[in-house]
Amino acid sequence: MVRLFQFLPGPELLWALFYLSILWLIRFTGSPNKRMDRLWISLANFVPFIAIPMSFSLFYFPGIMQDWLLLRVWIAGVFGAHYVLDTGLKAHSEQGPGVGTAYIIGMIFVLVMLVVGSVYRLL
Repeated sequence: MVRLFQFLPGPELLWALFYLSILWLIRFTGSPNKRMDRLWISLANFVPFIAIPMSFSLFYFPGIMQDWLLLRVWIAGVFGAHYVLDTGLKAHSEQGPGVGTAYIIGMIFVLVMLVVGSVYRLL
């Protein structure tokens, strides 16, 4: 039971909180809402440049198990970013090519940030 609590705080919990905050924001704003469109498109910048460094910051917390943490950060990062970006961009009022492009750009930035964070961590 104690070993479970060592695995609980990790990148999966962090991405679940990001996902729940996006769901809460969608519900709170009543999206799709034209006034919120700029925020949804800007998720392509917020997710990779804020959430991925927060995931890599877990290496510096003493209570988190370091075993397999880099693999967990990668898996949770790819799947978590997909769900956060997908859910946030579905709240855009006009579903057009700009929304799809924002998703692709966001996922490319996520992969780049994961590579940069991994190289930094392994050095």
